[in-house]
Amino acid sequence: MHIGITSSQPYIRDDVLNPKVAPYARAVESAGGEPVLLVNDVANLDELLATLGGIVVTGGVDVDPARYGGRPDHSRSAKGTYRADRDEFEIALLRAALERGIPTLCICRGMQIANVAFGGTLIEDIGDVLGERAALDHLDGRHEVTVEPDSALSRVTGALAFQTNSRHHQAVRNRGGGLTIAARTSDGIVEALEATVEHPYFLAVQWHPEDLNDDISRRLFATLIAAGCNRGAAL
Repeated sequence: MHIGITSSQPYIRDDVLNPKVAPYARAVESAGGEPVLLVNDVANLDELLATLGGIVVTGGVDVDPARYGGRPDHSRSAKGTYRADRDEFEIALLRAALERGIPTLCICRGMQIANVAFGGTLIEDIGDVLGERAALDHLDGRHEVTVEPDSALSRVTGALAFQTNSRHHQAVRNRGGGLTIAARTSDGIVEALEATVEHPYFLAVQWHPEDLNDDISRRLFATLIAAGCNRGAAL
């Protein structure tokens, strides 16, 4: 089962895998999938999607705030490091994946670009918005995630609360169309989104399961690949 993995730069030189991409590839392989590293090019999107059983949209640089009418001058502004080619490619990829029923797992930035792809907005910097009300360390810490009881995420993970990692300064503000909130932290930050339309597997999480070797994380990747196999068998 070929699983496409997005990134800003799949290889650092020749065939040397970018170390930032490697954990996603390992997680896919461990779950029984075959990782396919994608380039940020929309020109051949239809042909590409015909070869993939599923997609992982990964973490990385901030989404350009111009994509969602955000503020470019926030406290942790990444102006000058945005990747227009990646934003454009992932937005097109995500819209096609939702429309065509292609199993998709979005992680960290992946969740943020998914929200933007469907008309949602982002908190440019959690510290700017929450200030002293930020009870948790979202930049580099661990915290509990509370899952909605009737969500697809609860069925995938088999849990309504669990500890996970956190490595982000941005978050979902207003959710996009066709998406619903599946999990939050105790200080109100959205930790997971999922599709409201019928779909074999469309989940987005704010944390980094590719860096964790626990049951919850393994289930996220295993069920992605199982959904891809089931879809492939039905085609």
